[in-house]
Amino acid sequence: MCDDWVALTHACEQQPVFLAVLDLFAFGAMSLEPLRHLKRRFPRLATVAYVACPPERARDLFDAGRAGVDALVIADRDDEPSVMTDILERAAARGIAALVRDRLSHVRPTARDAALVAVTRAHARLTTESLARSVALSRRMLAKQLERATLPSPQRLLTWGRLVVAAHMLEDPHRSADGVALALHFPSGSAFRNTCQRYLHATPSEIRRAGGADMVIRAMLSDQASEMPRLEAAAAD
Repeated sequence: MCDDWVALTHACEQQPVFLAVLDLFAFGAMSLEPLRHLKRRFPRLATVAYVACPPERARDLFDAGRAGVDALVIADRDDEPSVMTDILERAAARGIAALVRDRLSHVRPTARDAALVAVTRAHARLTTESLARSVALSRRMLAKQLERATLPSPQRLLTWGRLVVAAHMLEDPHRSADGVALALHFPSGSAFRNTCQRYLHATPSEIRRAGGADMVIRAMLSDQASEMPRLEAAAAD
């Protein structure tokens, strides 16, 4: 536990911190500049505000979201362990999205947004239809936009989004492959391991050693290009 922003910043400098739960009103009035500074220093850090929510704080919490808070836990409403766990998992996924966003800064916004949705909503069991709706495109147009951006097809992109988040979870040495599979709604630990082999030719342990999310994002960005020869061969047949 950290008593102030200085202690939290020092903790992030000294060890890998993936998620921080913050009391934004611990010192009275909310100050967002320390939060903005923290997010600039550690863009992959997911931040969750744990607050009581009287009506007079509504505007403050809106401003906190704009400053980089990834999720909100309302005291006495979201305290049940399963609810809080779900909120924290989703916040962590949003934290890793910053890395994906940086890698896709050169692509068209609709294709980039689709990739970000696949990551930030990796827990939501999206379909290609719901992915297309989330970026206000038809499935056919989304597929074209992704192809032009040399990104995977919509269905593969959804799987890649889950794998990016899974790899981020695996960066925590205390996370088991079975636990990751459960959190991301894979049918079983075996199904998760099979997906890792099919897409990455690696086990969860090898993904962890190879760099976790960084390694999977690199593989995702090369996936469409690696598929092109097979697609062209299929067309020729």
